[in-house]
Amino acid sequence: MKKMLLMSLALAVCAVLALGQEAKIQDVTPFTYACLECTGPYEQMAVKIPQFIGEFFKQKLVPAGTMVGVYLNSPAQVKPEELKWSIGFIVAKDAVVAAPLTKAEFSYKKAASIIHTGPYEKVGETVDKLMKFIASSGHVAAGPLVEKYLNNPQMVKPEELKTEVIVPVEPVKK
Repeated sequence: MKKMLLMSLALAVCAVLALGQEAKIQDVTPFTYACLECTGPYEQMAVKIPQFIGEFFKQKLVPAGTMVGVYLNSPAQVKPEELKWSIGFIVAKDAVVAAPLTKAEFSYKKAASIIHTGPYEKVGETVDKLMKFIASSGHVAAGPLVEKYLNNPQMVKPEELKTEVIVPVEPVKK
């Protein structure tokens, strides 16, 4: 048992080193977000983001945090046309949101996270590494994957983009 625990710890350390960024499991603060729910391939983002932003400001909503992407399933699970995801802004809990936008809660309190630096097209590689880290840490994914977009793609080069990848976790049940 002790040997197995040490082996798991060694794997977790190797996974973190391989990431090039520090993956960690930590307490997270729940947040509310206003979003546009989407179904279909991620390539639709180029159309959906301006649609969302236009509607967000038309409703006179005010961001209370970063833009987020919330992914309810993945290309590994479903066909591209069945992907369910949303794009949104963190808002105040009491924000009044009308259709076609919805208001949602990220109510998880424990998550694995890592910062991805580079183009959005390469975030999937960081997600894969984070999922391996989660598996080696004695946890399982317990909710949707969230990306927090930490800087503006119109203001920085693609290689300088920063995205926090967050996956709610819970300990593996024994």
